[in-house]
Amino acid sequence: MKKKILLAQNSAFIANRLPRAAKALKEANYDVDILNWNRGVNSSVIEAATENFKKEGITVHSIYCGNTPYGKGIITIVNKLLFIIKVILFLCKSGQQYKVVHAIDFDLGLPVFLAKLINPKLKYKIIYDIADFVETFHSPIPIFVRKIIKSISEKIMKSAEIIIIPDQNRFRNIPKALHEKTIIINNSIDPPKEKVEYPIEKSFNLLNVFYYGALSRDRGIELLLQQQDICIWFAGKGELQEDIIKAAEINSNINYLGYLSLPEILSVASQTDIIYMVYDPTYQHNQIASPNKLYEALYLGKPCIVSENTSIDLFVDKYDIGYVTKFDVLSLKQTFSGINQIELLEKGKNAELIYPQFSWEHSKNKLIENYSSICG
Repeated sequence: MKKKILLAQNSAFIANRLPRAAKALKEANYDVDILNWNRGVNSSVIEAATENFKKEGITVHSIYCGNTPYGKGIITIVNKLLFIIKVILFLCKSGQQYKVVHAIDFDLGLPVFLAKLINPKLKYKIIYDIADFVETFHSPIPIFVRKIIKSISEKIMKSAEIIIIPDQNRFRNIPKALHEKTIIINNSIDPPKEKVEYPIEKSFNLLNVFYYGALSRDRGIELLLQQQDICIWFAGKGELQEDIIKAAEINSNINYLGYLSLPEILSVASQTDIIYMVYDPTYQHNQIASPNKLYEALYLGKPCIVSENTSIDLFVDKYDIGYVTKFDVLSLKQTFSGINQIELLEKGKNAELIYPQFSWEHSKNKLIENYSSICG
């Protein structure tokens, strides 16, 4: 009989972390379910993902708590609390069927942990996958609340069979006593089986720069919007979405493509010159950044641009796969003006050459081995 497991994440289909793990575990002969939050604004994405996963024999459970837009902070706190309560109720009702519950990040780790405290009959083992440490995240969370979250998160770590982090830098946020049960599963891409063509009218006179993902204030987007001698492409959702749309209406060098699927993103990225990852280093979570975009750049053989003191700057320098800039408008402008096509091609080739070292295949095997060790 197949062992039944549940993978749970807030926005399960915005990033690649949960979908690639679900597919890998299904291939490894596990019976896989997914639990995620239908925020209303992402319902079309969820519907499409649900249909696709259904074809692969994976069931998607979606919890709805009213329309909950991204990037609104304290305004959506009631809906977030309701989501946590509904996850606990779901597990108290259905959790006995699962051998493992794989919770990604604190907002799923918390209800998965609390459900076992509330209902002692639940025997599932917890895998705590920490893609981001919420206590270090860019938000108006008060210091005393961050300390509470950190304390609870460490309790969840202790209760977990396995802790997963995306790279070596994150060990600094894991208590030393728990390092032995912590493994690294990086954010490398699980390449789509089918390619999608998403043509853009790129500039042949200017450098084409692509930023995609969360459109939040700590991602250097406002610095990028002030650049004039480059052609800029944006894709994604978030708090700066309206600002980008307005800028694109006024400036011919700024383009907003909306929310794109991973295959569409890869298509756009393959047509542009460089992938933008200039995160604000004053935020702790950016000092240990491990963006999906870095691994997607390696996969595509595309150079990237990053900011100093974000840990990935050391990676970019070490392998000569892109450019490092200070986090200010002038430095960014100078970096862009110093880029030439020959150098871009060389750095792109370097990225392509090191990709096999950081491919999903390596991490996938490690993930499956660890599941085997706790499932028997």
